[in-house]
Amino acid sequence: MTEKDREKLASIGLRFRARRNELYYSLRDLSNLTGISTGTLNGIEKGKDLTLTNFLVLCHSLQIQPKTFFENDIAFDSPYSLPPEVQERIAVSKNLDNLVYNSDFFNTPKRVAEVLHELGIDRSQSNKFSVYLSAYCEEGALEYEQLHNYKKYRKKRSFTSKAPENG
Repeated sequence: MTEKDREKLASIGLRFRARRNELYYSLRDLSNLTGISTGTLNGIEKGKDLTLTNFLVLCHSLQIQPKTFFENDIAFDSPYSLPPEVQERIAVSKNLDNLVYNSDFFNTPKRVAEVLHELGIDRSQSNKFSVYLSAYCEEGALEYEQLHNYKKYRKKRSFTSKAPENG
């Protein structure tokens, strides 16, 4: 958990405690209202782990709109990063989507080797890219023509562009 997350949980816990005190509820009173143990409630008020279920139950029982806890935008920065190979796979997928959906590259038939060359990818990846291109054929974006022991892929003649599904 990041320091920012810890601070946010502590802030939420303090707001729950303040509201409980405004209503003159003891921890036991709130426990009876929510079904959450007094020990768990004590931990929540001190900024310890808070489940979404408990958060919503407490908001309901203390008559607090959940949105009041998140009036400011939350920074979208993950505490961890994706491994380099995953980042590379995502980048390659985006580039391949762009070739298929947003360019005229496949207006003329292309072999897998030509696609790899266009993307700057080593030919050792050709089997994997044959599978990728076959998936585009299955969804109707591309079609192929079998020539001897290889295929040539092109945009399906009746295909209308669509936004890529993965971004």
